[in-house]
Amino acid sequence: MQKFRGKTGDNMADKNYLHTAYANSADGTDGFTTVYPNLNLLKGTRNLTATSTTTVWDTLFNSSQIYDSAIKSKTGVSAMNFSFNVYIPLNAMVGSSLGIQLKGQTYQAYGNVGTNDFNTIVGQFWHNIEQSDLGKTIRLSFPIQIDTKYKTFDTALADTDSITIRQMTDTSGLVYSTIKLEPGSTATPYMPSSSEVITADWPKYVGTYVDTNQTSSTEPSKYDWNEMKYRVYLDGVPVGGSKLLSFDLENLKAGTSYNVQVSQINGNVESDKSESIAFKTTLPK
Repeated sequence: MQKFRGKTGDNMADKNYLHTAYANSADGTDGFTTVYPNLNLLKGTRNLTATSTTTVWDTLFNSSQIYDSAIKSKTGVSAMNFSFNVYIPLNAMVGSSLGIQLKGQTYQAYGNVGTNDFNTIVGQFWHNIEQSDLGKTIRLSFPIQIDTKYKTFDTALADTDSITIRQMTDTSGLVYSTIKLEPGSTATPYMPSSSEVITADWPKYVGTYVDTNQTSSTEPSKYDWNEMKYRVYLDGVPVGGSKLLSFDLENLKAGTSYNVQVSQINGNVESDKSESIAFKTTLPK
């Protein structure tokens, strides 16, 4: 029997809160996250790397592989998040700026359409290199807001659009990898695109605990970890997993119809999704 509980909005009347996290290891330390990963809107990123040079505005990545199909029906989304790994060599200059810029070929800014830099900039990011960064690979991310007066997410990026990622400084030797573009302003762990993802890419363990604090802990030892046996899909998109056929669907919109499916996981093998269960949330009184 499949059992799902749905909660609309952020207001919870319960005094006890169930906290859920995901990871790739049984102790929760590898790939720990309290947010289930979104799929990447960019394809071909799994083995994609680039090294910065001493030339300002050099292109790091140029992609016409925006995988937009999964978010076609989610109209009106006004934010997305960009993240990437970067290795900072030991000889990098502390205090120097690591900067990248995203350009969308058909992006419309401030009511103007064109191909010049001003009209095609989607977002940009700066990070000042610290002593603790040297010789390490770190993950950085930044949210991108889209001016909804002119564009929404579903119309700003189409399958045929392309994204150019370029360096904004002459800081050389930085190695970029595992780039990710995803809907929403919250960064989730790196994942490939919907057309490239395999079962082994998803978190393998689910951790839970209950307390009276609404905020989830970021300490893996706080959670009771178990191997994930089931993955839950909401309107065809993975939203979490469970060791049992019981799962809380949170932040649902009132008066909205949804479809839920579940698949069974055995190691790196995932079953076909179950038949869809349709339901509609009630309107607030």
